[in-house]
Amino acid sequence: MRGLSACLLFLGLTQAADVYLSPPGLLPSRLSPHQASQVLAAHLGLDQFEQLSKESAKLGHIFAERDFVASGNHNALLLLVDERYALDVLPPTLLPNFSFNEPSKDYLSAFLKTCTRRATHVFSFIFASRSVPTQGVPRALDFFSAPTPVNEAFLTEISTLTDYIDTSVDRFAGLQLTSIPQLALSYGRESESYQLAIRAVRSAIEMALSDRSVRFALLTYTPPSAQKRTPQLSQQSPIPPTVQQTSTRLPKVCYASEDACLNGTNACSGHGSCLSTSSQEGECFVCSCETTKSESGQTQIWVGDMCERQDVSSAFVLLVGTVTTLFLLMGGSISLLYAVGSQEFPSILTGGIAGALRKE
Repeated sequence: MRGLSACLLFLGLTQAADVYLSPPGLLPSRLSPHQASQVLAAHLGLDQFEQLSKESAKLGHIFAERDFVASGNHNALLLLVDERYALDVLPPTLLPNFSFNEPSKDYLSAFLKTCTRRATHVFSFIFASRSVPTQGVPRALDFFSAPTPVNEAFLTEISTLTDYIDTSVDRFAGLQLTSIPQLALSYGRESESYQLAIRAVRSAIEMALSDRSVRFALLTYTPPSAQKRTPQLSQQSPIPPTVQQTSTRLPKVCYASEDACLNGTNACSGHGSCLSTSSQEGECFVCSCETTKSESGQTQIWVGDMCERQDVSSAFVLLVGTVTTLFLLMGGSISLLYAVGSQEFPSILTGGIAGALRKE
């Protein structure tokens, strides 16, 4: 029961993000967050800001291929979509290339901002904010002309996509499509208005994919409401509440680069690896501790900012529980023996013994 609850808690804290690329690449189906960041940077033409680490050395051929392809002008389009609605807007021919675990709930939002900031040094035109329709609402989308927050959010996002497609200079756009979940909640997923909206977004994506100069990347994210469900279920299990607190505790030190993290933590004391995460200052690197086996085969769980100490809470709880159970069993056995020894014999037995003594 404890192992199942721990797995549910881990799944609740680490959410998988699927990545769709065009043109696609030959990549492993699962990457670490740091590897995924470097692959996406290379795909979008922003790899000049990345340093190839030891962890990503086996993906070096990808960077070489991207450098060869990047000899001409190119454009980049990066989209974030709620995983529950991604298949509604994606063309059926576009398949996921790989997936990775989000280190934190704000990781993809921070990654989008980082890419947009870096793109200002590479591309001539940046679509950093949503565009307001300059020529009015298209006739095909007249339904969304009603001045509601949901309609306005959708019109600004679809206008940003169409403006990006119509622009001829080298350009970059990074956009999180937040209106799709809002439309589904407001009008219903089977409503004609929602179907009209997803067809418009899908058509814009297909037009971007048809342009060979566009490097397209779409990442799915798990909304905060879905992330909270699994931890709530795990709270009903007998796991001590300190497990959740230590799993989500922010480290005291967040290093600016992977090399700085490796040097500052002595390679995470040899019990983990440095992974990319996000903080208030931006992207940084912290130790992600691993579980190892001792020479005797015992499981060792490492914790701490440098993975420098073992987590003995589980062993302590087991030891205390075992000792307490033994004391209770011993106390119960002694009480039972004392109670049995203090009882008087039945009268039929005592009478027979007394009669035999008188005859003698």
